[in-house]
Amino acid sequence: MSDIPNPTRELYQSLRSELIGIHYRLRVLRQLFTSQETVDLLNKTAYRFFNTLRNDLLDTIVLMTNHLLDPAKTKKYSNASLQQLIDALDSTAYPGLVANLEDIREKIKSKSSRIENCRMKWGAHRDFDVLLGQASMPKTSLIEIDEVLGLIGEFLNEFERICQNLREEINLYDKSVFEVKEIAENERLKINPPIDYENMAFQDDGRTILDLIIRASSLQ
Repeated sequence: MSDIPNPTRELYQSLRSELIGIHYRLRVLRQLFTSQETVDLLNKTAYRFFNTLRNDLLDTIVLMTNHLLDPAKTKKYSNASLQQLIDALDSTAYPGLVANLEDIREKIKSKSSRIENCRMKWGAHRDFDVLLGQASMPKTSLIEIDEVLGLIGEFLNEFERICQNLREEINLYDKSVFEVKEIAENERLKINPPIDYENMAFQDDGRTILDLIIRASSLQ
């Protein structure tokens, strides 16, 4: 709908970009580090590099996922989070949407406790007791992450389903948008139609580098 203000559109685009980025990293993680045969090949190629990449991917996926689950405010600072998007909506204009988004966010919170613990104990901070071996290393799983990301995708799809209207997002017959800069700005801030975030196509990913390594290995 055309009455969604630009700051809310900026927030939506940021959340959407973050979710796509998480899915991309998760795909790379799966492609490179879930097959022992592939891991052995990568270790043989550049052990330190790929071990660092694996750990960084895991930490980043946990941190980025938790960023989306932050409250709207932490002390005096505002957060670009799902709750912030809910709070940005006019509850009188969108009562059903706000209620649905709140319900989905509660489901997300109920499924994400171990992911949040990973952030607090290791991803965002290094827990000293964990470091000393006096407390167990926090754990999550790809299954848990998949479930939470699926719900975040459902959250954004619900927002898109109600707020996206292709005919209202950009009117090419309106002379005011004939300027290139204005068209680009409309494109940047548009609300996209619902998509399957979990199965997005990427131009390149972990398979790209893996194919190059396999090809190089075959030439030796």
